[in-house]
This record gives sequence, C-alpha cells and structure tokens, in this order.
Amino acid sequence: MFNDLLKKSPIVIFLLATIFSCSLPAIDTITLSSNTTFDMNLDFRVYSLNDQRIYWSGVEFSFGAEAAVDMKLKKQNNWSTLTFETEFFLNQPFGKNILKDEYRENYSANFEVDNLEMSKMSFRFDFGQFGVTIGKTDSPFGRSFFPHHSNNLNFGAPFIRSEAILWRETGIFLHWKNSFMSLDIAAVNGEENRDTNSGKAGIFRFGFHGANWQIGASHKVHDGFGSEWQKLYKGHSGVDFMVAISNFRISGEWIIDKYGFHRPFEVDEIFWPRSLYYRDVFYQYKTPITGKGGYIALMYQTEELLICANYGEYHPQEIGNILHDIPNKRGILRIMYHFIPEACFYFIGLIENERNEEPWSQGAKPFAALLGCEYTL
Repeated sequence: MFNDLLKKSPIVIFLLATIFSCSLPAIDTITLSSNTTFDMNLDFRVYSLNDQRIYWSGVEFSFGAEAAVDMKLKKQNNWSTLTFETEFFLNQPFGKNILKDEYRENYSANFEVDNLEMSKMSFRFDFGQFGVTIGKTDSPFGRSFFPHHSNNLNFGAPFIRSEAILWRETGIFLHWKNSFMSLDIAAVNGEENRDTNSGKAGIFRFGFHGANWQIGASHKVHDGFGSEWQKLYKGHSGVDFMVAISNFRISGEWIIDKYGFHRPFEVDEIFWPRSLYYRDVFYQYKTPITGKGGYIALMYQTEELLICANYGEYHPQEIGNILHDIPNKRGILRIMYHFIPEACFYFIGLIENERNEEPWSQGAKPFAALLGCEYTL
C-alpha cells in the first residue's frame, strides 16, 4: 500500500497544488498576515519535440505533456526576512519499449525520466544587504537571461549551459548586494542533488550592476563528482554580462572549462546519463581536459511577443579523439507569442555543425525543434 501511494504521489501532490492554487484569488501575491506572503505559479505545457541529434534512439520525435509548480512563502520579521521556496516538475516518462542494443544500451540512462522531480527546495534568510540560503537552488555561477519552456532546462540552452554549468546546486550560499556591487560565495555538493563524492565544491561570483546592466566574474573549484575510478572533473571559470535598452536585451557568458575522467575508465561501463559530445572520456592520469566557449544572445520582448536569437561556440582541447575534438557551434531561435495573458504558443529551434559519427549512429542530424503551448496560473 505504501509503495502504491509513492507511485501515485506525484499526481496527488500536483493535483492538490492545482486545486489549492485555483481556489486562491487571481492575484500574484497572497497576504496571509501582516508580515507573511505566499506566491504560487503553475505552468502546464503540451508540446511536440523533434530532436534529430538522437535519431538513433527511436525516441527522437514525440508528443508530450508536462507541468511545473513553484511556491514561495515569505515571512518578514523585525530584523530579517525568511523565505521558503520550492519548485517541482511533473514529467511524462517514455514508454518502456525503447530501442536497445549493445551500443544504444550505453545511453539508456539518458532517457530515464522521473515522474516527479524536485528542482528547488531551500530556506533563505536575509539580513539587510546580506543573505544566506540553505538547500537546493539556482547556481550562483554566471547569469543567464533567456526563458525556459521545458522541464528539461538543458534543451534549447547554449552548449556551456547544457553541458558544463549546472542550473541548480545544493549546499550553503552566502549573498551580499548593495546598489552597485554583489558577491556570492557557496559551498556545494558540485552536482545538482545529494553528492556521490565526499569532496565539496566552492563557487564564487563577484559582479557590478545598475538599473539596466550587469557584469560579473565566476569561478567553480571542484575535484569532480563520483568516487575513485569513476570521478569526473567539474570546474570552470567565466564571465557574464547583460545590457537592456528599451525592449531589447543583449547578454552573454564565456567560460574556461575542466572536465573528463581522473583515471582510465571504460566508457562502455558508464551507467549514468552520458554526454552526446563525448565529454566523459579519459585524457591523462589526474589531468583534466580543458575547453573554452561562450555565447551571445539578443532578445526582444513586449507584453505579447518574445524573440530571442542565441549563438555560441565551444572549443574542446584536442586530445586525438575524432569524436570529441570537433568544436560545437550552436544557434538557437526562441519565439513566444501570448494569445491571452495567461497562455502562449512557443517555438524553439536549435541547429549545430556536423560532427563525426559512429557507424551505429549514422543518420543523426544536427538540429532539434520544440513546438508547444503553455498555460500559466
């Protein structure tokens, strides 16, 4: 009985959140008391996804549905503000009859989708210009300014965001911000969820900002995730910027990246999700592979329309592996149109350069497209 309840819990939790949110007044913030407010947002999406980069998988083209709920409870005290924030994704998994053979079996973990995913859960304490966050929340490394229209945050993102920089981190985060400068220092697991390695990562970001601009520099130091012979490097340094003028916004990020196995490891033994760009390879003993890359994005936004064009390149260190050494050049076009204030149609198109392919993956093409409709409560 308990196992049955666990299997049903994603649906039960989300239905309760939906019923609760629909019973609230149609305003953005609910005042629960003189010093306590509550916010909730629900996103429902139906879509068609065609990702020809995984043509060999048999699941490259599919219709789907998903939803997301985020809640924020804020309590103001005489000397501080306490904020509790959560974000959950309700996902639709693939069917079980996925094409597998001796080659495709190595990528089977890439297509395992959890029905219920905890994207965020954190407590934040603010004391004037200082703040402390504990839990799972946005990574303080860098800054991105394009919207998401998928629970898979990596889809439609630049290469350095989908392959290197994590969207979420779990740990302790210190914040300081005044009218001109900001500082973030964090001790984190180094991967999004509970750590598989006793070593922890440190993240630092220092930036300057104004009413319509900001610039910053970040560094993540980490010996990697995983343990012993499975350990992979996961560290980078970078800069980010944003300038907004009227309805236009230009932004970008650039990083130097460290990745790859610490020790020799047979890639056919990888049982966790694998990189489509052969980043989980071994180069030299206790020596990371270094890559450099970035992107620039131009966005135009009104109340009804959003158009965002993004172009980036990533150049890996050449290690003599023809599957790994090809630079990635990725262009992304994102269009969103609100036909009513609460709902929109959206399109995300992604195209890359040609890459060397293994014989079993012949036929894959370097483009993907997502077309859908989103309703927000």
